[in-house]
Amino acid sequence: MLAGLFAFHLAQYLAIPLFPLVWVNKLNFSDETISLGQALFYVAVFIGSTQFNRISGRLGNQRTTAAGVLLLALYPALSAAMQGPAMYLFVSLLGGAAWSLTGGAIGNYILERTPEHDRPAYLAWYNLALNAAILLGSLGGPLLARSIGLTAALLFAAAARALS
Repeated sequence: MLAGLFAFHLAQYLAIPLFPLVWVNKLNFSDETISLGQALFYVAVFIGSTQFNRISGRLGNQRTTAAGVLLLALYPALSAAMQGPAMYLFVSLLGGAAWSLTGGAIGNYILERTPEHDRPAYLAWYNLALNAAILLGSLGGPLLARSIGLTAALLFAAAARALS
């Protein structure tokens, strides 16, 4: 489980530093457009969070996490094909909805899978894996984009998210 979550977070953070490069360098979005997209992302997180209990109650935390991760794989894939602000705003809404599932379910999934008597140790290992993935992904994403190109790096990150 720890390896799978590390792989997801690594794939997640490979793409995150690339999004502003697409928005600013490729699409020439204004600060206003980027701010609107980010606001929509977090509105979708908020609204999705209000439905999280119903969804996770139906699917369970493992399936909710998996569904959220698969939806999050669409974010870099669609960003690679993005042509204008309308697609960006749609992708922002989709990404926020996906993160409401993933972010809500990961913690519950971890708590379900760890023995109660040793939870602090398991959570410490998860936090180490999470922080290592953040560091490696945030450094690796721009290096990958420099090596294979921005669009290819986003598609690679999308595939890695889906596989994780």
